[in-house]
Amino acid sequence: MSSSSNKDSFSSKWGLIFAAAGSAIGLGNIWLFPYRVGELGGAAFLIPYITCVIVLGITALIGEITIGRLTGTGPIGAFKKALEMRGKKGKLGETIGWICVLVALVQAIGYTLIVAWVVRFLADSIIGPAFTTSDSTRYYNMAINDKIILWITVTVILSGSINSKKKVIEKCCKLMIPAIIVLFFVLIIRVAFLPHASEGYKYLFTPRWECLINPTTWMLALGQVFYSLSLRGSTMIVYGSYSKKSDDIVSSAKNIVFLDTLASIMAAMLIIPAVFAFGKDINSGPPLMFITMPEIFKCLALGQILMVIFFIAVFFAALTSLIGMIETIVELLQNKFKIPRTWAIVSVCTTIILMCNIFIVGQIRGFINILEMHLIPICTLFSAIFLFWVVPSSNVIGEIQSGRSKPVGKWIIYAGRYVLCSIIIIIYILNVTK
Repeated sequence: MSSSSNKDSFSSKWGLIFAAAGSAIGLGNIWLFPYRVGELGGAAFLIPYITCVIVLGITALIGEITIGRLTGTGPIGAFKKALEMRGKKGKLGETIGWICVLVALVQAIGYTLIVAWVVRFLADSIIGPAFTTSDSTRYYNMAINDKIILWITVTVILSGSINSKKKVIEKCCKLMIPAIIVLFFVLIIRVAFLPHASEGYKYLFTPRWECLINPTTWMLALGQVFYSLSLRGSTMIVYGSYSKKSDDIVSSAKNIVFLDTLASIMAAMLIIPAVFAFGKDINSGPPLMFITMPEIFKCLALGQILMVIFFIAVFFAALTSLIGMIETIVELLQNKFKIPRTWAIVSVCTTIILMCNIFIVGQIRGFINILEMHLIPICTLFSAIFLFWVVPSSNVIGEIQSGRSKPVGKWIIYAGRYVLCSIIIIIYILNVTK
């Protein structure tokens, strides 16, 4: 059995926490979460979201990090080894691992397109056009189509450069994650003083019970948790394989979930009150970040500076998530096909640039819905089944106990088997049969 101790690991537990939090904190927090909160009734979405985070998110995250560190490899090797530990052939595990990796690749392709828009808007916020234009809708339609391949290429090159070494990933995430929190805090303080911002807070924290009893709300909350935490049976397994045996997995998972949830709540507390203060549409989808927020900044004193701060925070969040998706594929090429890291990164980046051509603006929302409601929960279910049902319980508890002073106990096995797996299946069936 190979282990993470034989590989180039993160330098400390905070390397794992910030790298994993970097993968988790992204556009799912800053754009998708406020949009879901607005669409699905404020606190009526917050309640199932926080419930799913506590009951399912932490357990799923512990599971993915654990199976990665236990096997010392990414999903294809991890699922294969899990079956072999039961004395079975690992072919089925490899096949399921491939599915999870392909989902990560597809997500990276669609995600890159949106990150490229962020890079374009950040550059134009600094130079001026994104702020000075009189028609934000027209500018948005132009910006997301004009020279988009150029901006996609710039985005992928930036991401690939950071992926050049694991230590670079670690250092960048340690810098960017605290920066995101600080930048959001500055913007939240400014928005709090806007007229009618209180209406946004009221909407955010007042539940609409008719939305709460809708199975779709719960499915979207579950999908949002998995999407936001990068739980898709791939990236967190890879990062787990880079962690040291001395790292406390349970403590790390709690810190990652805390940082991710904090970023989501801060994004909602920034965007929703701002939207209410200026009478904008909270259900505007992708334009929420690229049309609505720029229009709001134009109405504020020092608006261009605030716009630049906003898009820097969005850029940091988006980039760290894309890094995690790319690393999933790079790890596969390195370990499965023995391709040198540099060439693996070049291959992945080239593929993403070429494949981005198949996505257009109108497909993005439907594309994210398919990922969020179908592919990501299924891949998360796969990883939970392999760890909590296939790998012997003694191995699971022993791996989690490594680096932890307090005893783990079998609660984690029961939580993974009977709570995590069962609820994913139940909510998924209710959603597809409604």
